[in-house]
Amino acid sequence: MDKIEQYRIFIQDLLSNYSQYDPVEVQRIFDTTRDHYQWMNVGWEGLNRVYRCIIHIYIKKGRLLNLPHNLNLEFRINPVNP
Repeated sequence: MDKIEQYRIFIQDLLSNYSQYDPVEVQRIFDTTRDHYQWMNVGWEGLNRVYRCIIHIYIKKGRLLNLPHNLNLEFRINPVNP
């Protein structure tokens, strides 16, 4: 499995695992063709409408990047060799 495919699996697992604990409705967007991945919150919190992007990760030139760029996220992938 190449590095980009490992990144895709890692990101999808990360967003799926962490977003399950969010109390607001979650929409996970996985664009594996263009390598963009988002965790969105939509719905209502009391009387307030919620529509926000929690995190947007993408793969560009073999690197994992996130939006907004002011988030200090560090990704570490430890591939498991069978």
